[in-house]
This record gives sequence, structure tokens and C-alpha cells, in this order.
Amino acid sequence: MNARSPYRKKACACLFGFALGASAALAQAAEPEPVRIGWVNWSDTEITVKLASTALQEHLKQPVKLVMADIGIQFQALANGNIDLIPMVWLPSTHKAFYDKYKDRLEDLGVLYEGRIGMAVPTSVPISEVASVEDLNKPQVREKLDGKILTSEVGNGQYKLTVKAMEEYKLDGYKLVASSETGMLNELDRNLKRDKWSLVNAWSPHWMFSKWSLRYLDDPKHIFGGAEQIHAMARKGFSQQYPEVAYFFAHYSIPQADLEALMMQARQTSSDQAVAAYYAANKPRFEAMFEQGGQRVSTRQP
Repeated sequence: MNARSPYRKKACACLFGFALGASAALAQAAEPEPVRIGWVNWSDTEITVKLASTALQEHLKQPVKLVMADIGIQFQALANGNIDLIPMVWLPSTHKAFYDKYKDRLEDLGVLYEGRIGMAVPTSVPISEVASVEDLNKPQVREKLDGKILTSEVGNGQYKLTVKAMEEYKLDGYKLVASSETGMLNELDRNLKRDKWSLVNAWSPHWMFSKWSLRYLDDPKHIFGGAEQIHAMARKGFSQQYPEVAYFFAHYSIPQADLEALMMQARQTSSDQAVAAYYAANKPRFEAMFEQGGQRVSTRQP
């Protein structure tokens, strides 16, 4: 057959097209499945999740898919295997009810940082009048607070503990005014500008303590517990499927001062900009979180 035969050209074109298609299919098959990380729209969680995602994609070339929903939905999705991990489980108190319900289907990858929750007031409120949750029962205090407890999402762990606190401390005449985190803090800001008292459901680390002077109320009945630890929690079997990612989260930590500074910076610029700058400045520290005895742990299964 003539070398310039149109049939040969067609055959070559078909073979070339087949080779391209096969190469694309192999490349697609070789690309790892994304790790599905659930998160709630809380300021500390956003920074934590985006820093982790940056580290995983930069160091491991591991694709990441972020899934945002309320905390109760996140626990259910984690237990059902619809997401892989959530790095925002507050224990032993805040998320105890969720954790106890699903713990048999979860893996605890470790503690990321420490925190605290409770009721708080601006320091402009005299401590002689309001030092503890018990003081909220004073008629003059209830009147100055308009009987309002400002809080974030209905049904989250802290909301439920506040309902319990209202029962235990017999806080008659009070109501929980729930909105988003942003809505709660906007109301706090408006009240401060009008020299009005406010009572808020607070947690730390959070930029609210950098922006305003606030103090926690004493909690003699320990409804809100003491120090909280924020855990990275994964679905059962996750560490076997993604050992490098699990190892990273077991060694992932952020100093509280850095986290609060990042939250403030994110408000002034954006969370993406704040995370990118911090990661670039601390890249060796993040890379060390993947090392095990000086060697990178392998993702390959035996």
C-alpha cells in the first residue's frame, strides 16, 4: 500500500485518538479521590480548615472538597460516610451529645487547639453587679439586659448548654435571641455603641475578644465545663484509607494567639489572603507535620 494512502492516515488518526483517550482515562483514574472536609461557618473553623486544605494540597497534592453545614448535619454525614472528617469537635462538653450518639462510627485524629465557651458580658458592665451566671437573676440586671441572651445558631452545642443553664440557674424572664454568628455580634456592637448592656454566648479563640473587651461569667454549676479541646474527627476507616492525611491531622496544631490574629486579619482582608500569607511564613512548620521520624509516611497500602 502507498505510504500516503488516505486509509493509513485515517488509521493513524484513529490510533492517535485512542491513545489520547486512554492516556486521559489513565490520568483521571490515577488522580486521588478528594478528601471531603466538613466545616461550620465559624471564624476559627474557617481558618483551621483552609490552612489544613492548603497544607494537604501543597505538600501531598491531595485534592480537598470543603462541605459546609450545621454541626448536627456534619456529625450525621460523618457517621454515614458522606464526608471524611470534621476538624471542629469541641469536647468534653460542647459537642458531647453529638459525639456520644455517633462515637462508634468515628475516629478521633487528635486535638488541634484548646478553647472555652460560656456566657460573657462587656467589661463595661460592673463586675460588682454581674460576676457570675447566678447574678443574672437580679431584677435590675435582667432589666438592663432586656432579658436577652444573644446567641448563634439554634440547636448547636452551646445553644443546648445555654438552655440547660437557664433551667439549672432558673433564669426566668430570659429568652435566647438566636441568629448567625455575624448577627449576634452585630447586635453586640450596636448595643455597645448605645451604651446598652449585652449578654452573649461567647467562645474562644475568637476575634470578638480582640475587637471588644469582654469577660466570661463565672459558672459555679459548671454547665459550660472548663477548658475545651477542639478535635479533628474522622469517619471509621479513614486513617487506613488516607494514612498521610490522618497523620497530618494528628500533628496539626495552631497557637491560639496566631489563630485569633488570623481571624482579625481575615476580617480586614479575607480568610484566603490571611491563610496564604500565614502558610507561606510558616511553611517549614507545616511540612514538619507530615514527617515521621524524619521520613514521610507513605500513602500506599500493603
